[in-house]
Amino acid sequence: MIPFGAGRRICPGLGLAMLHLNFILARLMQSFEWSTLAPGDTVDLTATPDFTMVMKTPLRALIKNRIYKTIVRCE
Repeated sequence: MIPFGAGRRICPGLGLAMLHLNFILARLMQSFEWSTLAPGDTVDLTATPDFTMVMKTPLRALIKNRIYKTIVRCE
């Protein structure tokens, strides 16, 4: 959002937040196996306008924990 990302009133914690975001994403990729729900599913990147641009069909993924071998559905 523009009010928090530019000019005089930029968020002072932006650099730290971006650093943590990279660490969190790396940890998620390391801890889980990510795949689509069905073998024939594809990701549709078609956008539709809302408050911001969003995917026309939501991303669906099957997440498997690498350590405990449990399955979590994420929609």
